[in-house]
Amino acid sequence: MPGWRYCRPHPAIVQEFLPIFRWTDRIVRDAGAVPPIPPVPVDPSWFAAPVCRNCGAVVETPHCPQCGQKKAKRFVWRDLGKETWERLRFFEIRSARTIGRLILAPGAVAREYVMGRRSAHMHPLTLLIALVAILVLVLAANRYFEHYAFPGRDSEVDRMAERVMAYANWSFSIGIFAIFFGSWIGFGRRLGYNAIEHAVLAVYCQILILAFIIVNLLPTLVWRSPEFVLWHKAASQYYVPLVKLLIVAAAYRQFFLLDLRTDWLRLLSACLIYLALGWALLRLYAMAILWLVSL
Repeated sequence: MPGWRYCRPHPAIVQEFLPIFRWTDRIVRDAGAVPPIPPVPVDPSWFAAPVCRNCGAVVETPHCPQCGQKKAKRFVWRDLGKETWERLRFFEIRSARTIGRLILAPGAVAREYVMGRRSAHMHPLTLLIALVAILVLVLAANRYFEHYAFPGRDSEVDRMAERVMAYANWSFSIGIFAIFFGSWIGFGRRLGYNAIEHAVLAVYCQILILAFIIVNLLPTLVWRSPEFVLWHKAASQYYVPLVKLLIVAAAYRQFFLLDLRTDWLRLLSACLIYLALGWALLRLYAMAILWLVSL
């Protein structure tokens, strides 16, 4: 192209992007090291060979010593269902075990996970996403936030209500920020925890809170009359915030190994920060939704 000249990049820029280049080169190199699947038919001899069909290593045990994959067999309907059930059962068992321990010791579970006991507990984000999905399904089934017929209702109100519900599903994660900042501001670097480890505590706390909310909503799946749902909403306003506060306070105490005789003031301060931030974030979120639906 006329007027174009080759320009060498500055050495500092090259040095900045050098780790990325090395990382991508390693990915390409590792991908090339895996033997490709040859153009052969699918038959029993292919799966009978003592070779891992994932990485190509020699396999003489049920699992590959190099990549850990179970020795592959040809799919049949029975095996496909069995493998699916094993994965689902493994997820359910670990989830139930983690939630079971969270009921009595949310802070202890978070501390164990931070300190390296990972395989014993479900990953917090995985479990959080699963519970949010369950909660959304429960709310859709019991039509908990549906507004009931009233004089003067029109299509504009229906449209705004639908948009409010669409944005409201994200409110389930607001509590994580309130728990995190209550922990971070209230206790800081106590026991050497960094910000990510404070976040682990916040996510595990929110998991237990969501589990309690789901259990609290179960009666509305049985009695779905508008009168009962409205009564349930009114009653929940009194005890649900108290249960949330007790969960967070217990988690703070267990995670930071607090002695109530000497650390009660710091625990109280952290809980007050959690309550204030939770209230403020919820109001800001509601204002943002009202602004969005009015566009």
